[in-house]
Amino acid sequence: MPSLENPDHELFVVEGVSAADAVANVCDPKAQFVYAVQGKPMNVVRATDAEVAANARVDEIVRRLDRNRSEEFDPHHVPYARIILLTDADVDGVHAKALLLALIARAMPNVIEAGRLFTVRAPSFSVNCAELDEPVFAYSPEGRDHVIAQLRERNATRVESRHYKGLAGMNADMLWRACVNPETRRLTPLTAEHLAAARQALD
Repeated sequence: MPSLENPDHELFVVEGVSAADAVANVCDPKAQFVYAVQGKPMNVVRATDAEVAANARVDEIVRRLDRNRSEEFDPHHVPYARIILLTDADVDGVHAKALLLALIARAMPNVIEAGRLFTVRAPSFSVNCAELDEPVFAYSPEGRDHVIAQLRERNATRVESRHYKGLAGMNADMLWRACVNPETRRLTPLTAEHLAAARQALD
């Protein structure tokens, strides 16, 4: 298997310009790059091959991911070690991620098999208190409530929670730690099982 020219390079695929700008502001400009997808991409699960091939948005996305696009996709043409889908934590963000996953899997099917497609789960909440140096991230209301309950059991003072409406609403430090920093983010490889779930949700 040929080696990558830039084994540390990664591309964040982010829905919307404002969210993409926020991510770009905290990325390492030498190794991390951002592509803003404007508007919801086509639902390829319900489309014919001809409709997918004729869709300008699909073509734009694939060309951005595979700069040396060939008729038969070769995962080593993608100039990134990791393609990372990063969307808001709300229902719209989950829907956008499913659309992007289905699109990439259909137009560039080997990218998942090559282990090059990932997602980062953005937090919905952070919880802090006087005794913590850094806030704790939570990914659901139940998770937030659990963290708060644990802190109060330990007699923590000035317990506060914050709700993030989207990536653009997070401050730079929180966005960096939760979604971008390789040492602290929650990076998940996207597999055939994730694709099957996305297809079922979109069908």
